[in-house]
Amino acid sequence: MKKIIRPLIGLIQRSFQSAAQPVPFVGTQPFIISKHRNIMALYDLAPEIGSQHFIASTATVVGDVELASQCVVWYGAVLRGDLNGIRILNRVIIGERSVLHTAASLPNGMPAVLSIGNNVMVQNDCTLYSCTIGDNCFIGYRSIILEGAKLEDGAVLAPGTVVPPGRLIPSNQLWAGNPAQYVRDVEEKDLNQLSYVIGNQFAIAREHDYEYLPYNSAYLQKENSPEDSNPELVATLRQYEDWEEGQVKL
Repeated sequence: MKKIIRPLIGLIQRSFQSAAQPVPFVGTQPFIISKHRNIMALYDLAPEIGSQHFIASTATVVGDVELASQCVVWYGAVLRGDLNGIRILNRVIIGERSVLHTAASLPNGMPAVLSIGNNVMVQNDCTLYSCTIGDNCFIGYRSIILEGAKLEDGAVLAPGTVVPPGRLIPSNQLWAGNPAQYVRDVEEKDLNQLSYVIGNQFAIAREHDYEYLPYNSAYLQKENSPEDSNPELVATLRQYEDWEEGQVKL
């Protein structure tokens, strides 16, 4: 008996140790086991996350990370608070595959914490490294903000902008290029557009969050059948059809 049980136990252990390997399941379909966790502690550093948030299943939030309320972290994004902390306030959107990480220290002696204010949009494929982002800022696709840089309130970066270490982006200005250069002042309509984009992203994230419920929104796609709309009428019509076919005698 031991000769049979030991190889079987070893097989099960090897199956569970292999990340993302299909494991047979009692039923018709196999299921996938993955070691990925979208929220993970590191040492004694655990993420602190506020209410009304959405963190995608393939995102990663690890270590000393603080997220306030109404924050969205989209698929593939990484928030890595290992060497220093990440502090994010309310209504912040982190786009797909963006990476937020920190340095152990800065050459100028300033804190190496990555800080993001309220109402900030970080679009897809951005890299933020031990920088400071003020309120109402917009960071375009594939932008890079390096250590010690600071965006004041209302600053806007065009897609592909690279902000060098220690650079200051003044309030309510649009910068672009590599390295970043001043383009123009930000207008009121730009700030209104930012508010609309953040609200729209949060609404979309809420719909994604519903899909993780035990009963997702698939029932909304089902067209109501006649039985659902008026069951009594359908029952009467069926009885009349049966009577015409001679199955029911009145």
